[in-house]
Amino acid sequence: MMQRSEQTPLFFSRKVIGYLGLAGLFFTLSFSTLYFVHHYFAAGELHIPSSFLEPGVVGLLGMLLVSYFLADGLRLYCVIRGMGFRIPFAHVVKLVFVNIFVSNVTPFATGGGVVQVYFMKQKGMPVGEATAATTIRTILAALILFTLAPIIIWAEPNQFRLLVHHNILYGITGVSCGYLIFFWIILNRHRLIKRWVFRCLYLLHRKKILSRDRFRGWFLMGSRELNLFSNGFKRFFRTSPGWASLSAIFTALFLLLLFSFSVVLVRALGYKTPVLTLLAIQLVVTFFMYFAPTPGAAGVAEGGYGLLFAQLVQNKDLALLTLSWRFFTIYVGVVIGIIVIFTEIFQRTKAE
Repeated sequence: MMQRSEQTPLFFSRKVIGYLGLAGLFFTLSFSTLYFVHHYFAAGELHIPSSFLEPGVVGLLGMLLVSYFLADGLRLYCVIRGMGFRIPFAHVVKLVFVNIFVSNVTPFATGGGVVQVYFMKQKGMPVGEATAATTIRTILAALILFTLAPIIIWAEPNQFRLLVHHNILYGITGVSCGYLIFFWIILNRHRLIKRWVFRCLYLLHRKKILSRDRFRGWFLMGSRELNLFSNGFKRFFRTSPGWASLSAIFTALFLLLLFSFSVVLVRALGYKTPVLTLLAIQLVVTFFMYFAPTPGAAGVAEGGYGLLFAQLVQNKDLALLTLSWRFFTIYVGVVIGIIVIFTEIFQRTKAE
């Protein structure tokens, strides 16, 4: 037992070293794109208006930042409570920053949930249930984005012509509909997926790519995880409607707060762009970030944001706006996440 407990922090610390390397790539891509936006649009001039640094603006951004982190924690906390588990909210807040850090340094934001499961397991939550909780948390936000983004783009195609060609609208709509249909099938027709998984694995077995034992093992494992997810999601909404409703509310609030940073920043720069326009653009940018292969959508996020907001603000303000947006929505959380993870590793190593 002693040998196993000593290996766990060591293994996890090696993982963190890898994440730090990816973090370096994330910041390199981010700042390279910001440099391009700065020189291409603003001709290398950085304009910081005095209104941008007023105490009222700084205070509002600070309050928005704290509310943003709290809403992120509350949406996961409600999911955990709805599944019948109790984890202190202070620990859930740590999970928020862990997720922000890891998900923004791994391609397609794939690593945040895995590390969150690791930390939730330390608080006594089974791996399967913890995985279901992080998946539910993610899906609730994705359902909102994948439903609204195509509607917004179709409603205002000229607003997004620099980012989306008209023909691509059909692809975006198809992907969003496919996502929603696949989600519905998983919940209500998961046996259909099992049959297709069985056929695919059996074909690999017939082609002698998979051994019989591996074919059986993979199918049983996939069936078990599919049942766990489908049943857990249904049980979450059927047996805990109160917590389920709160998780949906806090998810919507989390996204609204996330998009509101641009509203405050644009207004601080002196522009009177309608709030709904700013929220719509932010939602579409966030939607496209789901498909970016780079860590934390670095490069894609800054470039897409700069292209769309170049239609609303003067070139001299674009670099400052883009940098400030990424600073408040991502960079602060990433830095805090690094501190949280290293603090946890230090405490666990010290306890050993």
